[in-house]
Amino acid sequence: TEYREVVTAIRRVTDEHGLPPVIWGLDSVHGANYVRNAIMTPQQINMAATFNATVSYEAGRIASKDTRAAGITWLFSPILGLALQPYWSRVYETFGEDPLVASTMGAQLIRGIQDVQDDENDAVPSKAAACAKHFIGYSMPRTGHDRSPAWIPKRHLYQYFVPPWRKAIEDA
Repeated sequence: TEYREVVTAIRRVTDEHGLPPVIWGLDSVHGANYVRNAIMTPQQINMAATFNATVSYEAGRIASKDTRAAGITWLFSPILGLALQPYWSRVYETFGEDPLVASTMGAQLIRGIQDVQDDENDAVPSKAAACAKHFIGYSMPRTGHDRSPAWIPKRHLYQYFVPPWRKAIEDA
């Protein structure tokens, strides 16, 4: 792919000059949609509606495989925010409003991304890293506008917004 060619060329230059490696990441929230011929998976809200953690795991595995095929081993996925602010324009990117569903589905998506079997094709990197997003509370903007301040009582922060992150860190 075009990404692979660019990543390989830059890696070659950094190696030749003894420079630190350049680490690339790609937003692969519902498949590697920036990679040609990649498989698109449902948005997280649709996966959550299935209540089937295997769907989430497989979506992560597919996104990881397609992103790694582009030579990129860092995926910006999953989104662990909760959809508690109905005016927020990015509700569809979340696993919904339930902390348990978001925790379970998010951890499985991370496992799918990172629990990759070695491929027979040595040209495709065999491992990938998930980078959960966004910051805790990002999905609860006070006005509903994207990228705007949030006001979350401490109890709500710990009761609703922390559990998906905790499970992602501890279990995935």
